[in-house]
Amino acid sequence: MQRSEMEDPVADSSADDTEESTAASEMTTSPKETVTQPDGTPTSNSQAEVAEAGAPSASCDMAEELSRQLEDILSTYCHEDGGVGSEDAAVTNGQPDGVEVNGLSEKEDSKQEEPKLNGNGCTEKDQKKLQEKKKIKGLGKEITLLMQTLNTLSTPEEKLGGLCKKYAELLEEHRNAQKQMRALQKKQTQLIQEKDHLRNEHSKAILARSKLESLCRELQRHNRTLKEDGVQRARLEEEKRKEVTSHFQVTLNDIQAQMEQHNERNANLRQENMELADKLKKLIEQYELREEHIDKVFKQKDLQQQLVDAKLHQAQGLLKDSEDRHQKEKDFLLKEAAESQRMYELMKQQEVHLKQQLSLYTEKFEEFQNTLSKSNEVFTTFKQEMEKMTKKIKKLEKETTMYRSRWESSNKALLEMAEEKTLRDKDFESLQVKVQRLEKLCRALQIERNELSKKVQGVSTGVESKPETEAGSPSEATDSEEGSPVHQNSPETPQTACSPACHCTPDLEAETHREKPILLQGHERSITQIKYNREGDLLFSVAKDPIANVWYSVNGERLGTYNGHTGDTKNVLTGSADNSCRLWDCETGKQLALLETSSAVRTCGFDFSGNIIMFSTDKQMGYQCFLNYFDLRDPQQIEDNQPYLSVPCNESKITSAVWGPLGEFVIAGHENGEINQFSAKSGEILKKAKEHTKQINDIQSSVDLTMVISASKDCTAKMFDSTNLDHIRTFKTERPVNSAAISPIMDHVVMGGGQEAMEVTTTSTRIGKFEARFFHAAYEEEFGRVKGHFGPINCVAFHPDGKSYSSGGEDGYVRIHYFDPSYFDFELEV
Repeated sequence: MQRSEMEDPVADSSADDTEESTAASEMTTSPKETVTQPDGTPTSNSQAEVAEAGAPSASCDMAEELSRQLEDILSTYCHEDGGVGSEDAAVTNGQPDGVEVNGLSEKEDSKQEEPKLNGNGCTEKDQKKLQEKKKIKGLGKEITLLMQTLNTLSTPEEKLGGLCKKYAELLEEHRNAQKQMRALQKKQTQLIQEKDHLRNEHSKAILARSKLESLCRELQRHNRTLKEDGVQRARLEEEKRKEVTSHFQVTLNDIQAQMEQHNERNANLRQENMELADKLKKLIEQYELREEHIDKVFKQKDLQQQLVDAKLHQAQGLLKDSEDRHQKEKDFLLKEAAESQRMYELMKQQEVHLKQQLSLYTEKFEEFQNTLSKSNEVFTTFKQEMEKMTKKIKKLEKETTMYRSRWESSNKALLEMAEEKTLRDKDFESLQVKVQRLEKLCRALQIERNELSKKVQGVSTGVESKPETEAGSPSEATDSEEGSPVHQNSPETPQTACSPACHCTPDLEAETHREKPILLQGHERSITQIKYNREGDLLFSVAKDPIANVWYSVNGERLGTYNGHTGDTKNVLTGSADNSCRLWDCETGKQLALLETSSAVRTCGFDFSGNIIMFSTDKQMGYQCFLNYFDLRDPQQIEDNQPYLSVPCNESKITSAVWGPLGEFVIAGHENGEINQFSAKSGEILKKAKEHTKQINDIQSSVDLTMVISASKDCTAKMFDSTNLDHIRTFKTERPVNSAAISPIMDHVVMGGGQEAMEVTTTSTRIGKFEARFFHAAYEEEFGRVKGHFGPINCVAFHPDGKSYSSGGEDGYVRIHYFDPSYFDFELEV
């Protein structure tokens, strides 16, 4: 009853009965309401509830009967009118006799309105006749005016033209009047229908109100009986409840006083009840939001602690592995230091010998194949010899693998030493260049110092006057501005041209370009992928056009063009939609290998050693998706275009893939949102993860290869552990994410995406969300955005040193952004 009254804002009933009914309903439902005793002393509802325990079941049956009658009335009168009568049925108070009288009076009024309307209709006819007479009089005046205007005209043709014009105007006015009359008639019919409908609804509401008022009277009687029973029960239990009643007596007295003061304003009480209910809902919602926020904070703290523990565990494991590896290498070097030179010569001799043996075996094998094609009898005679030869070859292959592993370990040590030497050589060259330029600057400063000292001496001796000294200032500025290039071209310090591989110019120009992003324009269509090499001095970019570019990452100078989208400083591997994957020499641009496929190549990459490549093909034109592995150390695989391992993907095609740590497996993202680990040896699926709901657009690994981050069309980017694919973090946006990368030095993640390319033209740059967005890797909160692209960002990548990042967009531009010093001092406050 109380809820229906709150939902009926237009119900009109007497204030006294409504107050009694609401008070009765509240006393039986609210745990903090009071029950008034016959002597006027209020008692708590808890006493009434205790007293009710011993009451007979007749009161419960009576309440059930009354509630059933109320439901019958509401079901009959509320649901017939489609929701209109439900509001009238919500009236629970008012005097029934007065309502019946009102209903009769309303019916009589409705009956009396009809003759009044008829009478009004007669008066309207009289008014119409009067209006017609007035119109005739007005027309007579207009005719006289028309005749006067016609008399002013001289010829009959002009008079006829004037009459025609006046007739046309009157005809147009008549048509407009008819249109208005039709519209008014339509409105009149609609209003009559609405009036009939409202009368029917009003009669139904009156019937419902009368029945509800009778039901309210029965409820009031029942409530009075319940009050009397409650008072009696409360008196019996008053001694047991003294402590409780004394604690709540003050509040109950206040409530009783408020109830007595507000008996005449039941409508205001109902409004306040509604407001209190809304406030309670808001408080509950605020409490739930606060609980959710607290849970989220605890989860974030737990996740942060897990991340720190995982990082600590990984760091300890890596430290332990490095210590073990260092100890093993130390022992091995101590044992083999004395014999390294001798073993090196022996290995060279053995290598030459093994090459001779391999060439001999290959010649014998070819001869054996020729003889095999000639006769089957010869094949049977030499079969035993062939088996013996294969056994010997296996033994030799085992020996070659053993020696190869030793050779590779020694090569690794040599490569590390060579890398250290190259780094030191680069540092030495850069220092030499700086020293030369400092020497040049010192010479220029000495020349300026000599000139200034001469001028100062001239001024002190009084040779130069004041105007001359004033005129000498611009000449000094000119000398100081032009002296440095003159000194660079002087014969004392001749200029030497830098070699093409020299990086001194980009290093010097880096400081000038770090204040604003570098814009690279070398493609005609949208960028699909960008990638740094391991050293970070080169940036490779590919697009939907048939070329790829390589740039200096420091100043954005273009080095050349290739076809592909990934590479290192030695080789470049490219895949294309022309059903081919190609291997190029990075320095010369010469094609080293061509691998043809049945469908377009979607993704490709080198392992950590650079010896094994992988690439995946699309599922199209009747061909399924394959993940292929090639060993570049075996030229026969490249010549025959036969991978040593080809893994079919029947369920969903691969959209992005990267190598895992140590080159043991490949982590691939699929079109259905699944991430799998494919073994590089057997091709079987080692681990699976299904956290995304839509297609994965990009997968990138961290600098230590312990974590990977995936970008998906489901507007999220997720971070996983690369070894077991455990889900670590989730970064949410409101637009599809096309690419995401992990910072190598900070706990930051950069994400790029935006609206679909086909819908970009219908939105502005701000609505399309074409920004690069930065999130904290531990707290999953966004702390910065970088604008610049005029379309969705398709790929992002961090520089290996973590001091800059690059982004490629649908607009065909590559932007290189250098971080400000404040970025490295930034700490996110949760």
